[in-house]
Amino acid sequence: MIRGVFAAILGIWTSCAHAQDWATRDFCEVEPRAATAAEFAPFDLIALEAKAAGISNSTGRFWRIESPQGAISHLWGTYHVSAPAILDLPTIVRDRIATAKTLAVEVDYTLPDRDAVLDQFNEPGRYRDPTDPFSMTEPLDLEFLSPEVQNWVLDRLDGYGATEDALFVLTFAGLAAVLLSDPCEDFYFGTIPVQDDFIQTLGRIGRAEILGLELPTEFFADLSEDEETAKAIVAVYAAYLQPPPDNSGRAVSFQLYREGRLGLLSAWDRAFVEDTLEDYGPDALRLTNAYLVDFRNQRFLDRLTDRLPEGGVFIAVGAAHLPGPMGLVSLLQDRGYKVTRIPVPGEIQ
Repeated sequence: MIRGVFAAILGIWTSCAHAQDWATRDFCEVEPRAATAAEFAPFDLIALEAKAAGISNSTGRFWRIESPQGAISHLWGTYHVSAPAILDLPTIVRDRIATAKTLAVEVDYTLPDRDAVLDQFNEPGRYRDPTDPFSMTEPLDLEFLSPEVQNWVLDRLDGYGATEDALFVLTFAGLAAVLLSDPCEDFYFGTIPVQDDFIQTLGRIGRAEILGLELPTEFFADLSEDEETAKAIVAVYAAYLQPPPDNSGRAVSFQLYREGRLGLLSAWDRAFVEDTLEDYGPDALRLTNAYLVDFRNQRFLDRLTDRLPEGGVFIAVGAAHLPGPMGLVSLLQDRGYKVTRIPVPGEIQ
């Protein structure tokens, strides 16, 4: 579900744009390239690297998991975009997907029956209660955001094909779900999959069982009970919509991901959000990460409890779920699993 973690780094990206005019196909279609220190401005690269060094398990996308019983599974950190360089998976990763008995993804968005097809856009919690005649008389109050950031939200709704009227019918959880999507993926939706869906497709070709680590409805159910966190997610992902001067940040972020430098991506992301949201930034990030990463990581592991002892599981979740004390690598180790990094070509050692 985290379709956009590290999205800030896609642009290190004024509200002078209309309908996200900056997010063109030419802007979005970049190749990875190494960065100079100047491209991290206004942030200091040396300071960011120092913060990254303090994050546990901050390097590496691919990990071998050995259960106490000796069964082997694997963990891969994804990037939720469909860029060719991101879909170009290392051979060893493809091989492990092809032989997996179970392919575990954050959310399995395939639909189990016809009723689910009919109800797929009617998740409780996405929209306000249509049976309450007073529930849609006022738009969502975005005053917790600066006027500039509010305009970025309106630009995103416009660029998404919605209008400002959407603020009369969406809940904060529903708005958060809209903002989680990367604007650059608008051009490919339904045709070219993001890396997570590509991996799920490969797993399906290999006849693996697909295991969703979270139900599609749980995001709305959780945030319907926690409006403060929903607002924080709205704020963080609204910050990522700042129109960038160019697409160099996107190209650099692709390179950092391919190098396995997840800690540096995380440190850069934090600096960007805190700078953009100013005083609200630290609290917004704390609430967002506590739910989108920490809480959901625990739920992911609970869903894997019966599978990992058997082995043959390939876990593909957003790369932001791997590092740190509440990251999946540490949590698996805390539960008695031996977790070892497998460096893949192109990554730093």
